[in-house]
Amino acid sequence: MTRIPARCANFVRAQIKQFVDGLFALNQDLPRFKVNLRDFLIQLKEFSGDNADLYAEDREEAQKAANAAERERAAKVGGLLKPADIDQDDEL
Repeated sequence: MTRIPARCANFVRAQIKQFVDGLFALNQDLPRFKVNLRDFLIQLKEFSGDNADLYAEDREEAQKAANAAERERAAKVGGLLKPADIDQDDEL
């Protein structure tokens, strides 16, 4: 734990300890682990690059959910879905 404070001069030791403890405590809970890691990276003043990749998975999940909801809505109204878009399992 001596290398992180040398790289992160803007952090106090308690913040670094909380982050490292979180890494070990949350290693089985992926969503909370990601939140812990994101929070640390956002707090870093050195981390000023493109952080869009931090939220890519969340955006993909939201897009999939929106597409599924739109497809479900379109399936309820006859003629909105093209025949190629209709699952063969739906007809059985």
